Amino acid sequence: MISGFALSPAALDDLARGGPVPGDPAAMERGKNILLLHAVVARSRAVGHPGAPATADAYRLLARIQQTAPSAAAEALGYPLLGTWASTTVAALDRGEDATPQRLAALAATAALMAGLPVTAPFTTSTEMAELPGLGRLLLPGVPADEPVTLIIAAPGPPRAATGSPVSPTPHHQAGVAAGGPARPAPAHQPSAIGGPVDPAPAHQPSAIGGPVGPASAYLEVAGERFPLPHDMRATVAVGGARWEGVRDVGFLLDDVDPWRFPGPIPPLGRLTDVEAEDWGAVLDQARGVLKARHPGVARALEGTTKVVVPIAPPEAGTRSATARTAYGSVAMSWPHDARSAALTLAHEVQHAKLTMLMDLFDLVRPGARGHYYAPWRDDPRPAAALLQGAYAHMGVAGFWRAERHVAADPEVAHSEFARWRDAAHEACLTLLTSGTVTALGRRFVEGMLETLAVWRAERVPAEASALARRAAARHRLQWAARHGT
Repeated sequence: MISGFALSPAALDDLARGGPVPGDPAAMERGKNILLLHAVVARSRAVGHPGAPATADAYRLLARIQQTAPSAAAEALGYPLLGTWASTTVAALDRGEDATPQRLAALAATAALMAGLPVTAPFTTSTEMAELPGLGRLLLPGVPADEPVTLIIAAPGPPRAATGSPVSPTPHHQAGVAAGGPARPAPAHQPSAIGGPVDPAPAHQPSAIGGPVGPASAYLEVAGERFPLPHDMRATVAVGGARWEGVRDVGFLLDDVDPWRFPGPIPPLGRLTDVEAEDWGAVLDQARGVLKARHPGVARALEGTTKVVVPIAPPEAGTRSATARTAYGSVAMSWPHDARSAALTLAHEVQHAKLTMLMDLFDLVRPGARGHYYAPWRDDPRPAAALLQGAYAHMGVAGFWRAERHVAADPEVAHSEFARWRDAAHEACLTLLTSGTVTALGRRFVEGMLETLAVWRAERVPAEASALARRAAARHRLQWAARHGT
């Protein structure tokens, strides 16, 4: 029997005040991905997509792997970037546009490799590459898209190396056991509709977030040629006339190879050199040190939520970052200036991730709500849902500077940033409450945010720093008004 996801009023209030997501965020993302895979299989079959048979075969293989090696299946199914491909594919199938639902077969091959199971798993190439989502890609110069690829695991091998973090018990919103496909949770507002559920990874199974170790004898066969896969699948190595580029583990999985790693107009960076990847690992490790030392709540939220970092192109000045609604366990970010800048980015983005999880499950803004509103951190008017996201993220930014101002080498800057963003988040919350766009649950959430912000706004900020914050806010508002005529 499938039951809905429950959230107590106390847990909602704690989350509104900046607290953690209740339950297991990784299990929530895995559950979301499984629901999307059900939809990919169903829609490809319903519209008669030529890749539908291969998609269904891959789904059945995933189900068998899940029954045999639930921990490996859970990791493959929970890879954050899977959600971007799956949601885009479902939308494209619905619109009758080009789509590749058969990419599900590459995910099944990934799960087989993670499990070390002796299988033969067929899938197809992308242009000049054979990709294994979450593990890496085999570059195949001159090979077009849709060429047949076969993963051959000739003998049982060890599953990928684990870091020792336990997989959470089956959450109460996930399904029981059957033979029709991977586990499918059912959030209260989104019942699942196809296939039989299969139990997700049980609590006693170890998780596998670190560097994967492939089976002793695994190959990709393309156009009659076999390419042996490296034992260390995070490596970058030559294999025959091709090149394997693994998703590196730098504490986060640094994904610079997945074709679906970041949707939207901002281009992701291409493959990093080993030195560049080491630099990313070093600054991210230092950033986590900052968070653990001075922002332990943020550090705990990040540990439970964020698995992947995607490097993206920088703006002309400064830095930028984003969390995709379809991949909330992933942070896209440009190169940070230093460890504090990276820590601030992570503190900002984990707020987006937490709220996206909540908004996937519950309506905080009325469906179909119209209207666009001033956001003190944007140059463009924002719809209500985006304004709520921004307010929550900037409450996290204010919280970051609230702690940093007592230890920063530049306290006036830290005080000013704290004052500016606490007031900006407060202003946006008041806009939401008077807009008529939030639901009763959304109102409760925003009022919880305001409780925290009221405490912060009562805290003393040095006069000069406060004046700097007011001038910056006024300048932004004037520039916005001149641009939009209001």
